[in-house]
Amino acid sequence: MNEVNVIGGKIDRKELAHKVIAWYLKKEMPRFKTLDIMVKLTNCYEKGAYGYCMELDDNRTFELEIDKNLRLFDFVYTICHEMTHLKQYARSEMKQLDDGRIRWKKKVYPSGYDYDKSPWEKEAFRVETGLAFECFHQVL
Repeated sequence: MNEVNVIGGKIDRKELAHKVIAWYLKKEMPRFKTLDIMVKLTNCYEKGAYGYCMELDDNRTFELEIDKNLRLFDFVYTICHEMTHLKQYARSEMKQLDDGRIRWKKKVYPSGYDYDKSPWEKEAFRVETGLAFECFHQVL
């Protein structure tokens, strides 16, 4: 069974994060049952992003960081965006290499590759809004 832990933020945001992640896993990753996901609700916008996704040691243990002060819809679509990266890692479509490069499918991209041109970000941006609307209609 997947394990999701949410720390930081207010109780309503913690509950919402759990609901959105459970919905995403059921919809997009139904066969995955051994994921360990830590979600930190922080002020990460101060670091320059609404959220982050990191693969910790294998393609089953992850840490998401989501800005706890986002507006409701932004909060949901940011979770959907970062969960798309988690899916990319878990399915071994994307791998952060030790030297900072990123392997996306069969191609290796240099460290510092243009964020807006990276295929993993293009995919996450392409699906985040549709997933967030669908989540709102089914969960909230």
